[in-house]
Amino acid sequence: MRSSHWKYVVPGLMMAAASMAYADAPAPKWYDTIAMSGYLQGSYTGNFEASPENKSSQGRQYDTNSNSFNFNTFLLQIAKPVGDSDHYGFTVRLRTGQDASALSGAGQLFVQEAYATYAATSKLSIIGGKFVTMEGFEGADTVNNPNFSEGLLFFAAEPITHTGIKANYTFSDKVNATIGIVNGWDALSANQGAPDINDSKTVIWQVATTPTKKITWSFQGTYGDEQVTPSLSSADHSKRLSLDTVAGFNPTDKLSLNAQLNWGEDTDLPNGTGGTMTTHWDGAGIWASYATTSKFTEIARFEVLGDQNNADRFGAFVGTNPPTTTNQTVKEFTLTHKTMLTASLGTRIEYRHDWSNEAYFVRSDGSSVRNQNTISMDWFVTF
Repeated sequence: MRSSHWKYVVPGLMMAAASMAYADAPAPKWYDTIAMSGYLQGSYTGNFEASPENKSSQGRQYDTNSNSFNFNTFLLQIAKPVGDSDHYGFTVRLRTGQDASALSGAGQLFVQEAYATYAATSKLSIIGGKFVTMEGFEGADTVNNPNFSEGLLFFAAEPITHTGIKANYTFSDKVNATIGIVNGWDALSANQGAPDINDSKTVIWQVATTPTKKITWSFQGTYGDEQVTPSLSSADHSKRLSLDTVAGFNPTDKLSLNAQLNWGEDTDLPNGTGGTMTTHWDGAGIWASYATTSKFTEIARFEVLGDQNNADRFGAFVGTNPPTTTNQTVKEFTLTHKTMLTASLGTRIEYRHDWSNEAYFVRSDGSSVRNQNTISMDWFVTF
């Protein structure tokens, strides 16, 4: 009888002692919640038109070095989530490699993002620092994109990063909105988080919705002065408006469809004869991804982007002497096969065909042509 009594009393005393010990344990410090993650990526890119002497692929952001093995990126993220008691968090993303050089204009460590978040209420958050743009379907980290190469819209129609402050308000689990004031874009100094290139600021915004589990939609944009100061007097009042919308539809667990529309304009630019002019560009892109197995995914992408009134979103034609600008429309079609060898290790093989209404691309003999064909392969590991 006594034995049976202690059978229940002893475990009860042990549980009470453990509960007291847990209650006396100190609360976790802010640094206990910090987590590190990131990825490592390398690639090979080949251009059928370019020669070893001319290792240049036009209309690309990262994969410009053709016929070459590349160390693309090592990215390290250090982040603290917003806590229930302290109401703040932060994220720092440090990047090095060839892609970092393309973003910063120099072979150095690139601070892709560094921002703090304060949860003013359960619905309102304030974010300040340097962060990637809200525009576009594709992001700055190519390992998170369906295709290896960044598309035309990412390359020529969108900002990459902003430095400033923004506020996000969650209306419900289906709708949230963001508005902010930042330095401008379209300059390497903006990507590096340097001071603004002029005396004005740019307004950014986004409305994002998830009306159903299978559908997403967002509308975002920017408005502000993006001309260098001091500028010509005729361009002192120039303003840039960029409008962007992205929609996604996942009809099944295997199939993912996404689309993007982008429109932008620069007003009151000098026209070279003492007057002003307005330039604009518009583009569209569609992405289709189908997971044939748990390891294999097939992706197709098509984009078109055109500029009007010499908007020059693609840059001067380096194949001409001297370089010239003109109204231009570029299209591209990309096929990508993705293989996930493990949950963290993957590779992609890609074929891409670009074509333009102008002789924008450069062949191995230095002549300019309207077509460009590339094949690429990348490998990456996330942690």
